[in-house]
Amino acid sequence: MSTVNQPDVRPVTPALAAEIDAQVAERTAELSELATYLATSVEVERCALAKELHDELGGLITAAKMDIAWLTAHLGASLDAAAEEKFRGIVQMLNQAMMLKRRVVENLRPSLLDHFGLAVALRSHLEEHCRLADIECVATLPEEPLDLPAATQLILFRIAQQALAGLLVRGGAKHVEVVIEAEGTGYAMLFGDDGKAPGEAGTRALFGMRHRVLGAGGSMEAESVPGRGNRIRVFVPRSRAGSG
Repeated sequence: MSTVNQPDVRPVTPALAAEIDAQVAERTAELSELATYLATSVEVERCALAKELHDELGGLITAAKMDIAWLTAHLGASLDAAAEEKFRGIVQMLNQAMMLKRRVVENLRPSLLDHFGLAVALRSHLEEHCRLADIECVATLPEEPLDLPAATQLILFRIAQQALAGLLVRGGAKHVEVVIEAEGTGYAMLFGDDGKAPGEAGTRALFGMRHRVLGAGGSMEAESVPGRGNRIRVFVPRSRAGSG
């Protein structure tokens, strides 16, 4: 009778447990670093694309509107009613294109965040999207500037943005609440809703969010309770001396 090789099973001693904990911590740190690197690369690409859309596409639309205005002024009384209606329609489409460009640019890189900070940018984003979706939104955000690095503020904004986007796709929500408040050595952000639970795609998104937060030295918890909705809670540390 042949002997089957048995795996080498080591007893779980305190030293082995410490070794396993160290390996898990090391792998977690590596994943967080990778998530931070990938997210930073994406943000750089988003910023470049937003600038190109703002400068190039915005310039083209503005030039087209100026040409339409010139044509209208020079043709004057020679325009019949049908032609005037066509010109008005073109101007309206150009205005809609400019509004679309602004929304796309803001989603790619929120200018309010760069100029006025997280609270202003997040409140504006929530109010606009919740109003369009007919969702009641209560945002309790600090009035004073947050003592957080710009990169960390962007992470919090992206988490709320992504959570809201997923909620709008799933549907079924009537209420959203977002709270940011000082807590100990940092800030806590709560995003809560009464919508459907996230599916597989939403779970993957939460995984990416969590590692971005870990890369910033924070922590994140998420839960979904049937009939009670979803909760995401994030904690991030304040700026360290000398950090941006």
